[in-house]
Amino acid sequence: MSKNRFRAAAFIIAAAGIGHHALAQQVTQKIKPGKGLYEIVYSEKGNAVYVASIGPRGQEGAARVYKLDPATLAVKDSIDVSAAPAFGLGLNDKTQVLYTSNTRSNSVHAIDLKTGKIKATITHGKDKSHTREIVVDEKNNLVYVSDVGGGIWVIDGKTNRFSRQIENAGLSITGLALNSKKGILYAIDMKSDKIVSYDLKKNTVIDSFPAGSKGAINLVLDEKTNRLFVANQGNGDVTVLDAQSGKLLQTIATGKGALGINFNPARNWIYVANRGEGTVTIIDAATYKIVSALETGTHPNTIAVDKKGNAFVTNKAKSGPRPAPGETPKPAPEDPDGDVVTLISL
Repeated sequence: MSKNRFRAAAFIIAAAGIGHHALAQQVTQKIKPGKGLYEIVYSEKGNAVYVASIGPRGQEGAARVYKLDPATLAVKDSIDVSAAPAFGLGLNDKTQVLYTSNTRSNSVHAIDLKTGKIKATITHGKDKSHTREIVVDEKNNLVYVSDVGGGIWVIDGKTNRFSRQIENAGLSITGLALNSKKGILYAIDMKSDKIVSYDLKKNTVIDSFPAGSKGAINLVLDEKTNRLFVANQGNGDVTVLDAQSGKLLQTIATGKGALGINFNPARNWIYVANRGEGTVTIIDAATYKIVSALETGTHPNTIAVDKKGNAFVTNKAKSGPRPAPGETPKPAPEDPDGDVVTLISL
């Protein structure tokens, strides 16, 4: 298959797995929707996948959020976010509003998925920020955004306005996880490799405990068992923590640069994108055994999952050389396995 045909359409590709569940998961679709892919989300209500693309380096006006068919990964539509390119994504599936962290632009978009229009562009009133991860409390219609520069934004989903900032959750916040039933927000303080648990009702820190490894970056919560699963870039592993006590329950080696992480309660599987390894690892959350390790692309970045356990993965491309001050950015080398969205099917 030619590179041009690869760019234009999805194709089916088999991938080997490991363990006794190896034949149950495989990479079945890949597509190149755009350049500079970052985060991805799945809408159960809308039956669609949304992926952020900032466009080629040095090219203005190319940033989009692409809407993909979850079965074929075919591009169904796109939303122009060139005025403030989107990196991170968070979804209120109930209201069908997509939130984007616009890392370079000190802002967050609220996008109406029914119309594809930006409803609001939200700022926190300060000169600088580094918006990154977004989690949405659908029950209370609140949005939480990590600011790597410090603090966590709280956005009112009814008005799509900045409400307040949580200042005492850490010095450099990256990953977030939410227990909406208990009103507890968990945040990774990247500088200290610690997890901070925050009482959203009392507006106080409950506890702070070690992530259990080096380079903690993202995390996800299993509400049923009250366990936190943490991806650690430094050691290329996942740590399992008791969310209440902070006790380290297990460490699972997954691969270099463990970055994106997600969890499917129905399958009881943990999904980990290993950026430096080029793989996605699927872990049985009951036994902590590796179910599969699948090659998905050059640099697996983030993972979205549906209720059945199918996974959608963004894979970043190899980057080109950094330009010197005043120098025009040079295009990155062609990477057939980069800037790819991958579907892992059961």
